[in-house]
Amino acid sequence: MRKVLLVPLLALVACGRSTPATPPPEAVQLRALGHTVVRSVETYAARSSSMANGASCRALRDEHENQVRPALGGIASLAPRLGPWLRARGPTEHADAECLAGAMLAEIERHTDIACTSLELAVNRAEAARYAAAMDRWADLAVARGDPTVELREGTGPRCVRFSDGERMYQP
Repeated sequence: MRKVLLVPLLALVACGRSTPATPPPEAVQLRALGHTVVRSVETYAARSSSMANGASCRALRDEHENQVRPALGGIASLAPRLGPWLRARGPTEHADAECLAGAMLAEIERHTDIACTSLELAVNRAEAARYAAAMDRWADLAVARGDPTVELREGTGPRCVRFSDGERMYQP
């Protein structure tokens, strides 16, 4: 009986990991939510460069936050269910959707804590631009993780790295 079980097992190992033909519905949702964040961040970045005063800065920040938070909550709720599919597609370094969700939530928390707090508009604009660049990278990563055609190989491509202190970092 061992030989009978060993042959299929060896065949599976020899073939390596294979990507499921049909991605789970969560992958489609992840891509859609990632695109929602991308669009909102692009609009925020464009509009923040012409903020006239502190009040317009706060209004723009609040509007953006109200658009993005539900998408980030959706990504966070999908993350645990995406793990098995992502692990089946490639190395574990690319499979941490929970790291991705946590990093995106931490980024918006950081931004909303300091955005529009300076009396100088140039400082507020610079923070908005910094945030938009960072969040855009994370959102692009969410879109890529939900795309079944994107190849995930060890040591290549962007990923979310978690450190022992809980910090997360985007690694290109």
